[in-house]
Amino acid sequence: MEKTHSSSGRIPSNKGYRYYVDQLKEEKMNHSYRDIQQKIQSSIRMPYKEAQEIIETSAEMLSYLTNYTALSIGPETKNSRLTGFRIVPVTKGQYMAILVTDKGFVENKIFTLANHIDSSQLEKIVNIFNEELVGVKLSEVYHKLQNEIPIIIKKYVDSEIDLFGIFKEVISKMDSERIYVGGGMNLLNYLETNESEKIKSIYSMIHQSKDLHTLLLSNQDDLTVRIGTEMNNELFNNFSMITATYDVGRNGKGLIALLGPTNMPYHKIINIMRLTSNELSDSMHDFYQD
Repeated sequence: MEKTHSSSGRIPSNKGYRYYVDQLKEEKMNHSYRDIQQKIQSSIRMPYKEAQEIIETSAEMLSYLTNYTALSIGPETKNSRLTGFRIVPVTKGQYMAILVTDKGFVENKIFTLANHIDSSQLEKIVNIFNEELVGVKLSEVYHKLQNEIPIIIKKYVDSEIDLFGIFKEVISKMDSERIYVGGGMNLLNYLETNESEKIKSIYSMIHQSKDLHTLLLSNQDDLTVRIGTEMNNELFNNFSMITATYDVGRNGKGLIALLGPTNMPYHKIINIMRLTSNELSDSMHDFYQD
């Protein structure tokens, strides 16, 4: 046990929480969580059109149920392939490209062409993309856009178009793990107002740092609880992180996580994570089978 200051009551140490959590992980869930299970089901089991909608919703729902910061990662993007490509005129000179992968992820990119290009040339570009790139791994799409596709397009389209410059960012984004964040501001509830620099550092890490990606994926057990210093990052010494994987069969595994104070109600939170991972597995299986 430890004290926060001379007049405070005793609180469990990280070692105390660790012993308690290790016992909890062996327990089976009882029926008292049926209401929470129904809320999770009604949130996740909707007729979504895109995989990322399911993943993003899971982060928002977890944050709502717990008042903590939730993070969600979709199935592994390794070996993802491009399965669809369209270009849609938006305004004069502006176009939207829509790209879809076999993992159910959709990205769009609005771009501007200075030179006039008529609809027949646009159609030729779309046809070339579909013939040369659909069904190809995203890493190879990136390479082909840089080297082969410009040569092919030059044969059929008069206008000079830097397709690699237009699409390199969106292809790279589609070929990388994306972390969806729910309730990012909830972290402020567990930090002192005089910790402004720490608040900025944590908020920045959650939204744009590769360190967070490393932290989340450093352990791929079905369910993992890391308490305070176990995360090996001083920013999170007073936090705990619970991660759980969900299985999407041949499409790989995804991950959900909750970041909250070390004195969180572990029994409840662990069971919520188990329920959510199970429902995500079922929902994503159904999505890929449709």
